Amino acid sequence: MNAPDHEHEHRDQLTEDVFYPDHPPRAESRSFIATKKAGHAAKLPCAISGRTDGTEYHHLFCEWAFSGAVDWVKVKAIALGELKVLPVLDLETDQPTDETFAAEHSLVWMLCKLAEARGFDWRAFDPAQPETFVDSMENMLVLHSKFHRHRDHGIHEMSFPEWIFQAFPRVAGFVFTPDEVAHAKAA
Repeated sequence: MNAPDHEHEHRDQLTEDVFYPDHPPRAESRSFIATKKAGHAAKLPCAISGRTDGTEYHHLFCEWAFSGAVDWVKVKAIALGELKVLPVLDLETDQPTDETFAAEHSLVWMLCKLAEARGFDWRAFDPAQPETFVDSMENMLVLHSKFHRHRDHGIHEMSFPEWIFQAFPRVAGFVFTPDEVAHAKAA
């Protein structure tokens, strides 16, 4: 497709190859049901478009499917500042080395602090019940289905750097994806 003036197209194909821990088929937890019910009742808007119709709940800091592979005791200890250092990982094996670095420089520490800023109480968190965090509103991003699951716009369909751009106000006239070209020409 021809890009709009003063723009160029970047096309990529995202391929993932990861292992999920064994888990039963997804049955919504009480926490997730309560989170969605409260969010819909409050008519929480999509964090990108501001729309209140067609909203869905995206697991922001930890996907449900990975919740059984997380050491939640360590996460809680990091969040509470009890675990102050983390192992440096070997870049080939991703396994811990004998070296360490300050936990406050880790992404997991930042994510814990973001969840805390959103109201999550790490002191009350029971690591034996990870769904109380994973399915909580503090771990959710309210998104219209377009920005959750749709091609060229959804967080499950794009790399993070491209996806998150949609959250920022755009320069007038900038067209982000080819599906917007026809709308831009009509405007």
